[in-house]
Amino acid sequence: MMEQAVEQPDVGKEELASVTQIILAMIKVSKALRIYLPNNPVLIGFISELGTRMTVHLARYGELTLDVEQFVLRYHGAQVYENKAPKESLAGRLHADGIRTLFFDQGVEPAELVAFLGVVGFERPSSDDDVVTQLWERNLQHIGYLTEDDFSDPYLMREAEDPHQQRDALERIRQALVEHPPPAPRMIPKHLLMLNAEEEAWLRKAVDVEGRCNGLDDVIRILAAILGEVQEPELFADFTAILGNLTVNLVVAGDIAHAHQLARFLDRLQKLPITTPQQRQQLAAALAGILSASTVEVLKVALDSAEAGIDYVQLKELLLILGIPSLGAICELLGRVEKLKVRKLIVEVLVELGRGDPAVFEPFLNDPRWYLVRNVVLILSLIGTPAALKMILGLISHREPRIRREVLGFLERTGDAKAKTYLLKYLRDESSALRIKALQILTRERLPFALKPIVALAGGDDFQERPYEEKKEVFLALGELGQESVIPLLREQLMKRFWFQKGNEKESVQLAVLGLGRIRSRSALQLLEEARGQKKGGEVRSILDQAIASHMSRERNSAGTR
Repeated sequence: MMEQAVEQPDVGKEELASVTQIILAMIKVSKALRIYLPNNPVLIGFISELGTRMTVHLARYGELTLDVEQFVLRYHGAQVYENKAPKESLAGRLHADGIRTLFFDQGVEPAELVAFLGVVGFERPSSDDDVVTQLWERNLQHIGYLTEDDFSDPYLMREAEDPHQQRDALERIRQALVEHPPPAPRMIPKHLLMLNAEEEAWLRKAVDVEGRCNGLDDVIRILAAILGEVQEPELFADFTAILGNLTVNLVVAGDIAHAHQLARFLDRLQKLPITTPQQRQQLAAALAGILSASTVEVLKVALDSAEAGIDYVQLKELLLILGIPSLGAICELLGRVEKLKVRKLIVEVLVELGRGDPAVFEPFLNDPRWYLVRNVVLILSLIGTPAALKMILGLISHREPRIRREVLGFLERTGDAKAKTYLLKYLRDESSALRIKALQILTRERLPFALKPIVALAGGDDFQERPYEEKKEVFLALGELGQESVIPLLREQLMKRFWFQKGNEKESVQLAVLGLGRIRSRSALQLLEEARGQKKGGEVRSILDQAIASHMSRERNSAGTR
């Protein structure tokens, strides 16, 4: 397109390039209107680009005039667009409905360009009005056109042989309008417009309110008024379904404010004492159908992509109104949405919904999607009732390690002493990482009931097969929890001989030293000094020397603080 335009010598290259870029921007907006919602950032960016290019061109070169041929658009005779595909050709749709010239005047707004492309950018169904009729209905102030009928003017017929007849005729038509403008409107006598101060204030307020209203608000008010007054069962069911479908569309479009307004109306109408049981059932069904598997993903995209305009208070109230009947969809939304602020809000909603009866979440604990189960565990932990705790503890042996890790995290955070005993179950978990985490929690919190199971763990037949990092945590726990009571066990570990396996002997000494390092008494230092007397040189002797020095330093620091 650019190459074809630049070849024409009658117009400057920069001017032709500007027109060509405008046409390309129109095509992008036209295609984007078909596939994106109105609040999509991509579509908004394309519209902004088109508006900027059009404004700059009109300011620099004046009015933009395009001549329309069957599949071609021309600017001052230069071809700036061509598409011979009937269903895709912008020029083809204009030409087929009789439009032969387009005008874009200074002051054209992006909204006018979008309205124009909304008409000419799509192939119209045969039942729709033609392009000329639809453009006339929209009354676009800064976008004009001439049709085939306009060129039957005698000015054109008089100079049919002139190759520039069309352009000259257009100029004559415009000149005629300048010389013979339409008559001025008749002036209303001034005394008929006199208002007192009160009337003027009321009128200004009414104009202001009218200016802030939009069509959607009017539609919602009208439908709500009808539904609030209608008595016939069939009509009530029909208008309830209409309001329910409208709310679904608003949610999908990301218009949380209006969706919240409608859902709140349906909810209040459902709770009125004059509402019949059948009507309550219909209203409840409409509310339950607002969130579904088909709308959750679209809503997720809207919530994640919205930079502004989402009222989180209204979003929270909307989800609370939808309530338990929409619990599955709300949980699904929590599992999909990525924005942290929205996730936190949904968790708050679910905690509030389940506080009275945590059992409503029980069906989700067996869901194959681990992330959904993990989210439910978090919600139950925030509810914190005994019933919620019982449901969480039932997942300690869940097949998914990530779920077991979430439960372990809850046991670490909880202040329930009885719940802490369930940490011991993780000492036999199939995941070494979870076993280590459980040992660290038991050691850090100095839970005495853990000593006996950990001693049994250290003496088990499979202990030597465990990873070294896990063995370290076991002996650290033994020293911290057992203190002097485990010195005999640590002596045996420290003095153990491995005649032909020096590596095993080194590991055994290292583990014993870790346990002794947690014992806060002189008995541990004496045992280390005794072992140094028996171990002759090598790495083992060096390990003992460092452990003794560390103990002595700790004793000096302790004496200094006293």
